[in-house]
Amino acid sequence: MPYSGGNSAGGGENINHFGAVRVRVKGSGLLIPTLIGFDSVASSVLSSISMGSSPGLQPTVLANFVGQRVQLQLQTTSLNDKFDINRIIVFAKALYTSYPQ
Repeated sequence: MPYSGGNSAGGGENINHFGAVRVRVKGSGLLIPTLIGFDSVASSVLSSISMGSSPGLQPTVLANFVGQRVQLQLQTTSLNDKFDINRIIVFAKALYTSYPQ
């Protein structure tokens, strides 16, 4: 089930496991998703997504990233690739309530 912990009103102190990203995208070329942690200290480049004009599916890209929050960066492989994103879902699960002190 999608986790709605990305709102600005949430605490964000939990350590989460981000397990997958699902993107509904139309376009041409390849889309490369990257998960980036706080202050860009840790990052994880995920499997590329092949875009099409009518893909007929929402591909789920597996991830294995642990952190308090995550930023999703989407980039294309060439300058003239165009795309239209309709939906982004990041699957996450809370692991710990805080770091050890």
